Amino acid sequence: MKSLTELCRWSFVRRMFKIRSIAVRLILAISVTVAVACGILGTFSIAQQRSLTQLALDQQLKLQYESVIAAIDYEGRAALAVSSLIAGLPPVAEAVAKNDRDGLGKLLGESLEALKAQGIPLISFWRAPAIGIYRVHAPKVFDDDASARRTTVVEAIRTGKTIVGVEPGREALSIFGMTPIVRDGKTLANVDVGAAFGKEFVDRAKKRFGIELAVYSSDGKDFKRLSSTFGDGVVTNVDELKGVFSGQPLRRDATLAGRPAAIYVGQIKNYAGQPVGILEIIKDTTEYEAAAATSQRSLILGTVPS
Repeated sequence: MKSLTELCRWSFVRRMFKIRSIAVRLILAISVTVAVACGILGTFSIAQQRSLTQLALDQQLKLQYESVIAAIDYEGRAALAVSSLIAGLPPVAEAVAKNDRDGLGKLLGESLEALKAQGIPLISFWRAPAIGIYRVHAPKVFDDDASARRTTVVEAIRTGKTIVGVEPGREALSIFGMTPIVRDGKTLANVDVGAAFGKEFVDRAKKRFGIELAVYSSDGKDFKRLSSTFGDGVVTNVDELKGVFSGQPLRRDATLAGRPAAIYVGQIKNYAGQPVGILEIIKDTTEYEAAAATSQRSLILGTVPS
């Protein structure tokens, strides 16, 4: 039979073992709880970081689209300034009044090359409603009626007001600034100065805003790419272009030349606020992806319990 001392010793050992067992289980439970909490916190933080990065990218793309649209208006204002200068020259008004095409050619022919260098290659004269008198850039084309597609010309001559707007030109969608030629209070004609959405336009926009872009013209059914900074590569498909032309801007992730990218596609509108073209903005997101990956690693390391 065990002595009282031995019984006390075994009782003490059992109590200590029980205490230690409870402590181990408590520590284990706390560790698991902390690990789960860190996992939830880390997952939430990563998702939140991704969401904020995506929101910043979305806002930047929309801002860049709006900036290019503003640049279109700026180029139209520059064209308007040139047309206002031409319309105010008395010899020009005299030649227009006499329907003197040769005279207009002598007055403005030499200026065309300088204007082309500034991205303004189109100078046209019209009489009501929109009958071509003379095109400095295409002197052999005249007496054509463009009133069906050049509603701004019709409006400018009818109202005697200057107008800036985007419209289909004879060959391509262009940005126009036009000024009526007025003599003795009567509108004789309209001088129309334009800049096409050509390679020069998209290259300037790329350099200025640090993006890739393409411009499409459309009648609502067919789409024609006028210019692009990324060659013949296709990023936005025809169905997406139709959706944008119907009024819904497009924003999605994409790839360009094997690199991650984001696109924003929106309308180009004419003077009356109707869609006549599509502007496709593409931004390389390699740096965004790298920054997101770095943040994700930092968050994971920061939430791992030490």
